[in-house]
Amino acid sequence: MKKWNGYEKTEVMGAKRKLPAGAYKCRIMAAEEKEYGWGNVLLISFDIAEGEYKGFYGEQYEKQAKDKKWKGVYRLNVPKDDGTEKDERLKKAFKTFIHHIESSNEGYKWDWNEASLIGRYFGGIFGEKEYEVDGNSGFYTTIRYTTGINGLDNAQIPKPIMLNKSAQSNLT
Repeated sequence: MKKWNGYEKTEVMGAKRKLPAGAYKCRIMAAEEKEYGWGNVLLISFDIAEGEYKGFYGEQYEKQAKDKKWKGVYRLNVPKDDGTEKDERLKKAFKTFIHHIESSNEGYKWDWNEASLIGRYFGGIFGEKEYEVDGNSGFYTTIRYTTGINGLDNAQIPKPIMLNKSAQSNLT
């Protein structure tokens, strides 16, 4: 076998650490409203704030070689204020998230400035979701809902979301 160039400098692949399903105290790293053709979304970039998995998403980001992408993101649809039933649900979800931020950060009051969210804490409830890509399947952990940090001890961890394999087999 012929030795290739740069063998000595080639990095060894490390074991990929997986965030288990659970309840975590999260810290907001960035907050940005993004406009899409169908509506606006408040993108909340966060990281795990304490415990064994503190800095989990930052660590993951640093290990990416190219096309780096922050994986700890909570997407919150911004209500359109159009009076529809859907919009009322979006308003309730948005206000619930803000309530979790206010209750988790003493003295903080939402001022409609998303930059004021940076550095604030909230409780994140994470669950597993099954995936399938190119015939390979497995599970990844994603934020499923939020709570105040005082609600973390009593949070119910959601069951894994499984792929609907019968619907997929009907498509082929």
